[in-house]
Amino acid sequence: MRSGGYSEEHHEIPTNTVEYTKPVHVPVVKKIGIPVPHPVGIPVPQVIKVPVPQPYPVHIPVPQPIAVPIYKLVPQEIEKKIPIVVEKPAPYHVEKPYKIEVEKHYPVYIPKPYPVHVPVYKHVYHHVPKHGGSSGGHSGGSSGGHGWH
Repeated sequence: MRSGGYSEEHHEIPTNTVEYTKPVHVPVVKKIGIPVPHPVGIPVPQVIKVPVPQPYPVHIPVPQPIAVPIYKLVPQEIEKKIPIVVEKPAPYHVEKPYKIEVEKHYPVYIPKPYPVHVPVYKHVYHHVPKHGGSSGGHSGGSSGGHGWH
């Protein structure tokens, strides 16, 4: 058997039945009904009440004015990597018969005098007579005493 249960070897078997087809008229009836009124919506004005918040006493102390945090965007600099062309010196081949001379200079330093700051104290007398003076003895102040003592 092949596909669909139909075999080619039984195709030409003689039979006594003959099949005829003829068109049959089928009447088509359109149903036309009575129109039924449908309800139509009528717009009705509606009042929408929006509640207005009213102040009321609370048991928690609320600071006045209320502190509102302000968030500020601080621009941050972002480093962008920029490619830089680096020039590398190519090795230069020098042939052997050429002579290369290198001049070396060594710096010679000459010592020169320079000013040195020497502090001068106003309350210390450097040249004072050892004994005597107008005070007549050893005094504890800065008036006519002995040098550093």
